[in-house]
Amino acid sequence: GGGAAGGEGGTADADRKRKHVPNDELEFVFVPDANVERDYQMPPLKMPKLRASGRLKVSNMKRYLLKKLQLKASPASVEICCNGDPLGDELSLTFINRTRWLDPTEEVQLTYRFGEEGMF
Repeated sequence: GGGAAGGEGGTADADRKRKHVPNDELEFVFVPDANVERDYQMPPLKMPKLRASGRLKVSNMKRYLLKKLQLKASPASVEICCNGDPLGDELSLTFINRTRWLDPTEEVQLTYRFGEEGMF
């Protein structure tokens, strides 16, 4: 184990002083799906509230999850859902926000679980 603490730090652009979230970034809550059988449940993240680029795809979320939860599973075995509907790997956060999330006043909440094929 033992990974080097890397980071793409650097100075923030001086003209980016506005306090609001950059247009490209979206906040969402990422929680385990509680409505599935125990076999399909995944552990919760320590920090379920995330901010990511709207270009982030579902396939990247799956890899992030497995890394954070230290699970040795294939990203294909993970299902990410919005309003209970599984999301395709190629969908971006912006697309999900615009087309799948129904309440613009609430933060987008995505749930995750192991899919059928993940168990065997």
